[in-house]
Amino acid sequence: MKKIYTVLLTILLVLALAVGIYSLVDRDPTVSESEKRTITKPGFSVSALLDGTFIPELEQYYSDTFPARQTLLGFGKQLNRFYYFSGAKDEGVLIVNQSSGAEQGGESLDAVEQLHGRTDPSTVQPEQSTSEPEQVPSEPEQNGAVIDEPLVKPGAQNVPEPAQTEQELPELNEPDESEASYAGAVVIVGTRAMEIPTALPDLISAYAAAVGNLADALGDDVRTISLITPNGGEFYSPESLHTGAHSQKDMIASCYGQMKDSIVTVDAYDALRMHADEYVYFRTDHHWTQLGAYYAYTAFCKSAGFQAVDLSEFETGRYDNFLGSMYTFTSGYPQSEVLRANPDYLEYYLPVAGTQARYYADSRLENGVPVSVVYTKVSESNSNKYLCFIGGDTPICVIDTDSDGPVCMVLKESYGNAFVPFLTSHYSRIIVIDPREFNQDGKPSLQLADFAAEQCVQDLIVINYPYMINNKAYIRWLNALAGVQ
Repeated sequence: MKKIYTVLLTILLVLALAVGIYSLVDRDPTVSESEKRTITKPGFSVSALLDGTFIPELEQYYSDTFPARQTLLGFGKQLNRFYYFSGAKDEGVLIVNQSSGAEQGGESLDAVEQLHGRTDPSTVQPEQSTSEPEQVPSEPEQNGAVIDEPLVKPGAQNVPEPAQTEQELPELNEPDESEASYAGAVVIVGTRAMEIPTALPDLISAYAAAVGNLADALGDDVRTISLITPNGGEFYSPESLHTGAHSQKDMIASCYGQMKDSIVTVDAYDALRMHADEYVYFRTDHHWTQLGAYYAYTAFCKSAGFQAVDLSEFETGRYDNFLGSMYTFTSGYPQSEVLRANPDYLEYYLPVAGTQARYYADSRLENGVPVSVVYTKVSESNSNKYLCFIGGDTPICVIDTDSDGPVCMVLKESYGNAFVPFLTSHYSRIIVIDPREFNQDGKPSLQLADFAAEQCVQDLIVINYPYMINNKAYIRWLNALAGVQ
């Protein structure tokens, strides 16, 4: 028996050694095709080692580049398939993973189009946001950017807001935990897939401090506004997944409670809760719909002192058969087949104001590429229709409008994309920045205070969803923008 143990131990050690050696000499991938995200090797620094961020990032990188990772994930899906159809799904077992991958960076429409060989960003012009046939703009181009004509008469933002009445909160259809199943890091209940964040108090405190650092860096002449929105898991998951450590309401309240008094906080939670029985979150994607973003925008207007444009003032359009990020993430699991059979639709609201927009690689604002604030003709072959909002995630997108208002700067991940178009009714210029695209290895640097002063910014809007207020890497990049290491 001892010989058998020795042989088995030897085989195990040889296999472990072989995997270790192979992982050192093989070529690591830079993109995860199945998860639609980039894989970046963390750069070593003494400060990163001392503050505890280097080792977790290195561990994540090794996990992402583990030999035969995709093959092993495939085996895992097959085991899940066996588990699912064996009847074990009825036991209601849930696996929830805190890592969303959102900190890895976003996806832009331009990059997707290039990937499929459909566009050349140096020559493509954005489509016109108009209900008329495409034509040459009647107004001259400014800085080479095409002007989007207003769809309705500017000034609609002055429409009186309907009188507020006491409303009962819509009843939530909270499923029983036995109705839920898991696929990777996503919980699926019926036809809806959701991310479930977990509160990490130290990181929530660090996020609140980072927003404070941004406010300090920009100074008293710039108003800082924080908007943290819940995701769909808060309203549609089993009770145990939106209470306790998973309560996004508590996460947001805790974060706001730790922010400086000078920071304006937006209660998007109550606005979304009031309309939770409407189509405010996708079922196959982790984002809110633009209707959900609109309700958050009305809460923003109350906090920021603007008159919200009534929903009826917007011209709308729609994309059908939208299968989003949650479907893509769970592709190959049996649970995703239900999502595929029940796709989302995406309804968009076109800006009331006239707009012109370009995106840039860095703060020099050179060689910009024209974009539309809302794209009305995203290719049917492009599965991610959410990219119709400001062209997806780009380093800097500058939107000029014909509204008579101040200049604002928006720091956001992709949740902010559907929100930004509504700001065009209140600001003359909107500078949208993705913190994931600056101040790290291989990407340009950006000192936000200097850039904001150059652009005469009066409002800073920081908009994120709960995964990002619990994300150490994202918080570090916010601090880097503020010049805090």
